[in-house]
This record gives sequence, structure tokens and C-alpha cells, in this order.
Amino acid sequence: MIKKDYNIGLDIGATSVGFAGIDEQYNPIKLKGKTVVGVNLFEEGQTAADRRGFRTTRRRLNRRKWRLSLLEEFFDLYITPVDPTFFARLKESNLSPKDNNKNFSGSLLFPDITDQKFYEEYPTIYHLRYALMTENKKFDLRAIFLAIHHMIKYRGNFLNSTPVAHFDTSKIDFAGDFNELNSLYLNEDPNNIFEINLQNVKEISDILLDHSIKKFDKQKQVAKLLLTSQNNKELDKINKQIATQISKAILGYNFSLNEILKIEAEDKSKWKLNFSSADIDDKLPNLISELDESQESILNIILSLYSRLTLNGIVPSGMSLSEAMIDKYDTHKEHLDLLKKYVKTLPIKNRKEIAEVYAEYVGNSSKKTGHISQEEFYKAVKKNLDKSETAQKILGLISEEKFMPKQRTNQNGVIPYQLHQKELDQIIVNQSQYYPWLAELNPVKEHKDAKYKLDELIAFRVPYYVGPLIDPKTTPQTEQGNKNASFAWMVRKENGRITPWNFDKKVDRISSSNNFIKRMTTKDTYLIGEDVLPAHNLIYERFKVLNELNMIRVNGHKLDVPVKQNIYNDLFKQHKTVTKKKLINYLQSNLQMPERPQITGLSDPEKFNSQLSSYIDLQKILGSEIVDDANKQDDLEKIIEWSTVFEDSRIYKVKLQEIEWLTEKQKNELVSHRYQGWGRLSKKLLVELKDKNGSSIIDLLWNSQRTFMEIQSRPEFAEQIANENQDKLTEDNYEDVLDAAYTSPQNKKAIRQVIKVVDDIVKAAGKAPKFISLEFARSDERSDRVKARKTQIQKIYETTAKELLKDDQLIKELGSVSDLSDRLYLYFTQLGRDIYTGKPINILKLESLESRLTTATLGFLA
Repeated sequence: MIKKDYNIGLDIGATSVGFAGIDEQYNPIKLKGKTVVGVNLFEEGQTAADRRGFRTTRRRLNRRKWRLSLLEEFFDLYITPVDPTFFARLKESNLSPKDNNKNFSGSLLFPDITDQKFYEEYPTIYHLRYALMTENKKFDLRAIFLAIHHMIKYRGNFLNSTPVAHFDTSKIDFAGDFNELNSLYLNEDPNNIFEINLQNVKEISDILLDHSIKKFDKQKQVAKLLLTSQNNKELDKINKQIATQISKAILGYNFSLNEILKIEAEDKSKWKLNFSSADIDDKLPNLISELDESQESILNIILSLYSRLTLNGIVPSGMSLSEAMIDKYDTHKEHLDLLKKYVKTLPIKNRKEIAEVYAEYVGNSSKKTGHISQEEFYKAVKKNLDKSETAQKILGLISEEKFMPKQRTNQNGVIPYQLHQKELDQIIVNQSQYYPWLAELNPVKEHKDAKYKLDELIAFRVPYYVGPLIDPKTTPQTEQGNKNASFAWMVRKENGRITPWNFDKKVDRISSSNNFIKRMTTKDTYLIGEDVLPAHNLIYERFKVLNELNMIRVNGHKLDVPVKQNIYNDLFKQHKTVTKKKLINYLQSNLQMPERPQITGLSDPEKFNSQLSSYIDLQKILGSEIVDDANKQDDLEKIIEWSTVFEDSRIYKVKLQEIEWLTEKQKNELVSHRYQGWGRLSKKLLVELKDKNGSSIIDLLWNSQRTFMEIQSRPEFAEQIANENQDKLTEDNYEDVLDAAYTSPQNKKAIRQVIKVVDDIVKAAGKAPKFISLEFARSDERSDRVKARKTQIQKIYETTAKELLKDDQLIKELGSVSDLSDRLYLYFTQLGRDIYTGKPINILKLESLESRLTTATLGFLA
């Protein structure tokens, strides 16, 4: 127990919390006979990405088993009378003959005709599928089941929404994609235009879809055809590199994403990608989180082009999927004979080497390493080739990347479900003359593109906004049951087993989607527990534009309020992208400035980063009267929120039915607009908190020259924010607040450790401290960060902030500093001024304060 007041000093890192208890004279205090000083070490907090990945995979595999069990039930009534133990044998087909649980032996699939004879006739599942589609004879029902089982098990992706009847692998809308890319590049960087030459679209299409041209030659030719000259030598040089990287990306070569997106990256290695690599699904999410909306759209279009071109290579025009796979099998067999013929001419050592790499290539190796890529296989074969005619023929095939193709590769991920459903429909039509029940019609009448009941097992997928098919209310109250329920939010209409054919009778899509919205929405940075606004919400876009306008200077002065308001109405409400040049022209035209004004304070030296894009979109669709109508604002906010949450246009359109004043034409146009991303602030913070005059933060941004940081730090708002947060915080609920906080897992774990440390000290002292001083390090890699920070600031001083520096004093101060601490970093990034008042800060006093704090409270951590 301590009678005097005391303070706690904390140094919080990603893996440690240093602490010290001191009295009013900065002397260490003692509690229970020990000096209150020490370090609490712990493992760094990790993201849930790995666990989420495992959970997603389990869910995907469980849903696959669910579909296959439904298929088995569909066939059971007809197969069991013919072969009662067929499904039991099928379940044991993957067990070793030595397994004691194995009840059947010999030919497990076709005991009457033997499995060997069956495989001789149909070497791969695609041979069987093709025969079922094309041969006019009655097939064994078990063979039909195996073919359909394969289609449903590996049904393909859902990236393309083209109806099955109109799906064609040769139809790639190059003109539409290139036109969209041009618009996105113009929006991203209107002053340094990169433009794809639309006059060359047909020639580019012909080259890319011509399978006789080598891929390497395609890349070189397409890179030249993509480029449109801007008659600027320096710009054309940069654009040539962008065109080269785009051509490499869509053809499956290594490429630099940062060059395509015009991103200046310090670590360029992390931006080097290959869409065909096995780890692309792990790399992309990390990079996408660093992109803005336009950059993400550019990436998605290029990825889509790669997928469709790769699909065209797997399934050439005019061929079915099974035909293409059979062709691969025959080509592989032909090339294997060629390789065997050549290998016979080699020494025994080389023969064994090639035999082993081939076994690893096809996944038949006894080695634990197991499998090698096509590139590794080609490399191993090439080093054993000589100048003979056979070897040169093999070398030519390798250079064209056509040597020994395989049916199963990671590129099969681009195959869409429509190709499998097409073949399923052909099998049903061909075999339903012998088995009429195969052609049972789909009971879900709304799904016109899935004619047959079996089609639904391929075409149906559980909507992402419904989540796991678990009802949290009826989940067993066990440890595992509670864990499963915590990841579920589905709402049922009625009890009973859920199938693709009764999904809408059993599941309430709308209520489930509303629960999904609540789970998806993050929390306000300032107000605990308040949901943030979508990034394209009308209020949030207005906030960002006004805040940016209040930060700029014209000839060293802030914009007058009436001028700012006119710029907002005349420029931002009319143009999605407002460039520095447009603003200069507007000021010269409307304010009659005799000389070209100097614009400073923009984060991007060429344009404003904020825009009123959703206002302009809604204005075009709904008209100015509706968009400016105060009574319609709540509905407009719902429209943008639903568009942000629901990728599925069908559920978005269903939600739009709730807004009665929308016409059908308006609903259809709204569905075509997709908004993405969330802001950092809530509606309550921006609109509902008021000062003594009844003005909100958004009102003050409009009617004054102050920025958001200046306004929210004013006593009347700071006090309201503190009171709101205090009402939400209790001793028991800090964990709930922390779970909802918009911060990293590393920070969350560190904060939890801090609370434990402080609780221990308070418990020993018997009273709370008077003050708690803390320093929160971003990472433990301080020295590297310090060097990078200093270089970064020096670069900014030389370029972007050059006009803001009144003299060389700051540059000299920066040059004299060897260790750039967090306080000094903030000092230099704020140009030596208080961020709230704008008044100069005395660096000597800052360094003196830092020295006292470090020595008195945190010196023990050095």
C-alpha cells in the first residue's frame, strides 16, 4: 500500500512492455519490497489469416461433401437395386489393401467387368465424360454416376456470370476491358496519361488467341501494339514499360505490379508477381490492401484477362473441356514415346535422372519431395539434350511450352463452372433416353439457366452473405458448438435440412444479409463502438473533400470560405477528378487573378485525392432534385451501404425493393454501380456531435477554414468524445471494445499485456496512479525505421514540401539529427509546427523534454 501519489511509465512494443513506477520527484517507488521497474516479454500477436484460411478450406470441403452426398442420394434409388454395395465399395476405394478396415477387395468399381478393363477403355475421367456425351448407347449407370461425381466435385469457379447457353471461351471483350483500363488510368493520373491504343484491338485479339504463335513472341508483339504515343519522349518511355508489364501479366510471365499501377515502391520485390504461380492467392490480398479503388480495378481487369486467355489455352475455341483434356492426354503420350526414344541413347546415369524427374513431374515419385513444376521439369530435361534431331525436336516443344502437357495443373483454377454444366447437360440429354429420371427438371423455377435438377448441384453456391449453414440459436451449447456459432450469422425461415432446391424456403436471405452488414462494419477511430460510414457515403465524401480544401493554400493563404464553397459546387460536384490545373484555371477565371496562382498543401502534387464520385453517379441516375432532397438522404445512404456490402447484384437488387420511390430503370442502373471500402469515421462523429452554436463537425468544415484535426481537438468536441467513450467503457467490457477496435493484432495483444501490467501495479499499490506516461513503438526494428524515416523526410523536403519551407532552418535541423525518435519524426513531418494551432515548436525544448522523460521514466529499458 502506498500513501503518496505515484505515476507509471510504460514503453509498449510488439513483443514487450517496459514499466516503471515513480513518485512526484521521478524516483523509482517500491511495492511489497521490490522496485517497480521491469519488462514483460511475450510473443508477438499474429493475424488470424492462417486460421481463417484453414476455416475457409474446411467450409469449402464440407460443402463439397454436402453436394456429393446429395448426388449419391439422387442416384441411390436406381443404383442400389443393380449393385447394392457400390457406394460402400466406392467409400473404401482410397484405402490401402493392408488396411484392416477394408471390407472389399479386387475390382471395387466394376467387379463384373473388372476395373482394369474399364480403365483400358477410359484411361481418364475425361474419356468417359466425352463418351457419355457423344456415343449413342446405353452406358452403365455406375459409369454415369462417376462422370457426374467428377463434374460436381471439381465444378470450377464462379468468376464469370455469362449464362451457360451463351458461354464461349473464344469470346473475350478486349475492347471493353481496354476502354475501361483507359478510363481508370485517366482517373488515376490525368496529367501523365497512359492510354491503350484501341485501334489495335483486333490485331491484339488475333495474336493473343492464335495458338500457333509462341507465347514469347506474343508478349513482344502485344506490348508494342498496346502503346499509344503521347508525343512526350519521357512519358512514352514510362508508358512503354507499363505496356510491357501488362502484356507479361496477361500471358502468365513474371511482372511488376507497381509499374503497372504507377506505384513508387521501396521494396520492389514484393510487387513482383506471376498470376500462374501457386502462391498467388496468398500474395494478392496483402497487396490489394495497399491499393486505392482505381488501382484495384486495374488489377482485377488484368487478372480477368489472364484468366480468360489461360482458359482459351486450356480449352481452345470449338472444343469441349473433355475434348481439350483428351487432346492433352494424347499429346503427353506421344511426347513420352519421343522422350523414351531419346533417353535410350543416353548413359544409364542420365536415364535414371530423367526417369526420376518425370516421376516427380507427374506426381508418381517415391521421394518425399514428391512434385516438381513444369518449369523445373523442362530445366532438368534441357540439360540432358544433345544436338540430335530428336533432342532438338524436344527442345523446340519446350521453348513453345508445349512439351508433355498435363491434365491436372494449377491453371485449371481458371476453368468456370459453365463448362462443366454444359457437359452435364449433354450427358443428361444423351442418356435420359435410357434413364428418363436423369432429366428431372429443376424445382427452382427462378434458375432458368439450370434446367435440370442435377444442374443445381453445379450452378448453386451458398451466398457469401449467408455464411456457414449453422443457426447460432440452435447450435449445441458445447465448446465446439459455441466456437462454430461465433462464426455464423445465418437466419432461418423454417427448420429442416437445407438443400440447393429448398434454400430460399429454409433460409432468410434478407435477415442473414442484414446480420452480415453488422459483422462487416468496422468501428470509428474516435468514438468507441460507433459504426463507420462507407468510403463512398455522401457525408463521408463531403467530409474528405472539405477537409482537403481547408488544407490547401493559394499563394500562401487559406481559401476564403465563399471561394471554397464555390469551388466545391462548381468543380467537385461537376467533375470526379479535380486536378491542380482545373483549380488554377477556375481561380484565374473567377477571381481574375493576374498571375498563375501557386497551389500548395496537396498530398498529390497534381490533383485532389478526394472526390464526390457517388454524388455525381447518383445525380446521373436519380437526378439533382432527388440527390439534393434532404428527405431522401437516409435512403441514399442505404443505397451506397448496400452497394458496398453486397457483391451479389441479385441480393442488392432485392434490397433496393425496400426503397419504394425508386423506378425499375433506376434500380437496374444502380445495380450496375459497385462501391467498395469503408471510411474511418462515423456519422455520429461528423454530424451528431454539436458545439455550443449547434454546429456539427461537417458544418464547421463547410463554414470555416479549419481542418478536421483542428475542429475535433476543440474543447467542446474533445470533451463530448471523451464523455461518449467513457460511457461505453467499464471494467468488464474493455475486451469487447478492443475486439472491435480498428488496429492490428500486434497492437491488440500489446494493449492486453499493458492492462495486465497496470492492474498488477494498482493491486500492489492499493490505489490508481496519478498519471500514466506511455510510448507506443510501431515495431522493434527501430534502426532501420529511423534511417528510412530520415531519408523519406529529406526527399519530401526536396520535392513536395519545397514550397512550404520558408527557409533552410528545418533542413539544417534535420541534417544535424542522428537518431530520429517518434517525437522528432512528428516535429519534422509537421514542418516544426503544432498540428492544431499552427504555431512554431522550439526543437530545443522538445529535445530537452524527451531527454527528461527518457532518463526519468524509461531509461531502464535502454
